[in-house]
Amino acid sequence: MVRGLIVSTRIVSLFGRIDITDTNGALCYYAKGEFALLRRRWRIFNQADQEIMQIRHKRLAIRPTFLVSGQLGDMVLQRKFFSLKREYWVTGGPYDGAEFKGNLLDLAFTIYHRDKLLAKASEKLISIRDKHQVEMQTDDLNDELFTVAAIVAMQLEKKASD
Repeated sequence: MVRGLIVSTRIVSLFGRIDITDTNGALCYYAKGEFALLRRRWRIFNQADQEIMQIRHKRLAIRPTFLVSGQLGDMVLQRKFFSLKREYWVTGGPYDGAEFKGNLLDLAFTIYHRDKLLAKASEKLISIRDKHQVEMQTDDLNDELFTVAAIVAMQLEKKASD
C-alpha cells in the first residue's frame, strides 16, 4: 500500500533532528546530526532505532555534495549548477541517474528515477517547524528509503543556506 510521510524538522535540538512520520503520526524514521569539523554527518534510523543510512555533507566541494551509505549501498547526491530551483542528481548505487528537484519557491519537490515518479512533496506554510507532506507514488520500501535520504539531504542544504 502506498503511504504518505510527514517530514518535520525539530526547532530545539543541539545538532539537529528530523522526524519522518506516517499520516497517523507514528514515527517511521528519524535523522540525527553529529558535529564534525569538515564533514557533518547525519545518521538515519528506522522506528526500531536501527541505523539504516548515513549522509555526509562534503563541506569543501565546489557544489553541495552529499555522500550516502547504508542499506541502499553507496551513492553521491549533488546539486546542479546554475539553477534557479534546487535540482539534484544521483551517481552510484541502485538509484544512479535519479533526480529530485524543488519548485521555484522551494515549497514543493518531486523525485524521479528512470522517468518514474517516486514521490512528490509540498511544504506546509503555516507550521512552527519546517514540515513537508510527502506522497509516495510506489509501494517499494527501497523507493521510500531513497526518498527519505533525498529529503534529509535537501533539508540539510536548505538549513546550511539559511
